[in-house]
Amino acid sequence: MRMEGAALRPRLLGMTNIMRNIFLGLAAVAAVAATPALAATATNTMPVSVNVINSCTVAATPMSFGAPTAIGGSDIDTSSSISLVCTNGATYDVALDMGLNAASGQRYLSNGAVTPTKIPYNIYSNAGRTTAWGSNSGIGGNTVAGAAGTSGLVSLIAYGRIPSSATSVGAGAYTDTVTVTVTF
Repeated sequence: MRMEGAALRPRLLGMTNIMRNIFLGLAAVAAVAATPALAATATNTMPVSVNVINSCTVAATPMSFGAPTAIGGSDIDTSSSISLVCTNGATYDVALDMGLNAASGQRYLSNGAVTPTKIPYNIYSNAGRTTAWGSNSGIGGNTVAGAAGTSGLVSLIAYGRIPSSATSVGAGAYTDTVTVTVTF
């Protein structure tokens, strides 16, 4: 069956529409594909920085001479630890003041009475208890990197002594408070 004239025209129009749609689709794909080649770029730099400041924190365990039955006649020794966490590589100096009950350059434990009874004691920076640790004779040094999570951790030991020359005192609680100062 052969189509002629008016019967052929709708079919040709349908083919023309299909061809036109295919051509338009290909043109759209070509335009999208060519777009990156036509795009411009711009670059700049982004400064990134951090300012690590020196910092230290300090903690000290209580220094307890225990519960002796008598004072005097023999030395009573004890120790306490002082822990520092400083910025890695920070230079530091640790000083101990003379405490709340000091008199004439001597630290004292006091019973807190109106007319207090006092027990002399000293704090040293060495186990032999020969180097007094005070505000003018601090321990200085550099922090060192430790294990992961403890970088900059420094542990110091404060050695305490009630000397054998201390005179006997009555029973009771004798206390003092020493301030630990870290300069960095």
